[in-house]
Amino acid sequence: MSMKLAEILRTLDELAPLRYAESWDNVGLLVGDPDADVERVLVTVDYSSIVAEEARSRGAELVVAYHPPMFAPVKRVPHEALWADAIRRGIALYSPHTALDVALDGTNDFLAGACGVEASGRRPLRPFAARPGATEPDGIGLGRVGAIAPAPLRDVVARLKLALGLEYVLVAGALDVVVSRVAVAAGAGGELLGDATRAGADLFVTGEIRHHDALTALRSGVAVVATLHSNSERRAVKAFASRLATRLAPLDVAASERDADPFVVA
Repeated sequence: MSMKLAEILRTLDELAPLRYAESWDNVGLLVGDPDADVERVLVTVDYSSIVAEEARSRGAELVVAYHPPMFAPVKRVPHEALWADAIRRGIALYSPHTALDVALDGTNDFLAGACGVEASGRRPLRPFAARPGATEPDGIGLGRVGAIAPAPLRDVVARLKLALGLEYVLVAGALDVVVSRVAVAAGAGGELLGDATRAGADLFVTGEIRHHDALTALRSGVAVVATLHSNSERRAVKAFASRLATRLAPLDVAASERDADPFVVA
């Protein structure tokens, strides 16, 4: 069975409305013909060389890449660019990126849940500002913050590693300190640290954060956990792929099996 790309785009926008994306972001359909027929969809965090090979081997006509495969404006088309190769092969590329961060059940809701923050007790660190006259769901915005059952930091770290499928994370703070209010920001979330502190968080969980920002957090009594950038997003993107597969059934929608953070602990 196939489906027009335009129809799939409507479903993608329902799950992560593009109007939620940050103004600097490059989201939506980046490559592809909306009138094209699609039978197979591959969902990934990054459209890396190995994922591009996976897409070709699966015969995917659409790749939904959380991180935009093309970001900065271009004046020339580099022959070796992965997105240029996708054009030649008729593979459409779509990115939700920060729209998925803001949306309900997106990257930040998943990360908050991984830390033990109940859905009913979450609120965004930076609420989404709806257009005048528009109505948006409660609880959307960048980051999330909420209470958890008080627990030693080491226990929260163990819960987080299990939920994200990680062996290691970076921790700034004493592992025996008891934390009870957690703020999260998927990806490079350091700019939300001030929001987390003002929200009364005693733990800030993100993908990556600058050294001096971590020191600032500790001086403010906030412990920090950094997972590495895409490790804070990958399980959420896989969950997004499952939701997309349900909405597009019986279309073949799969999460990438080769997508991985570029960094490893050696």
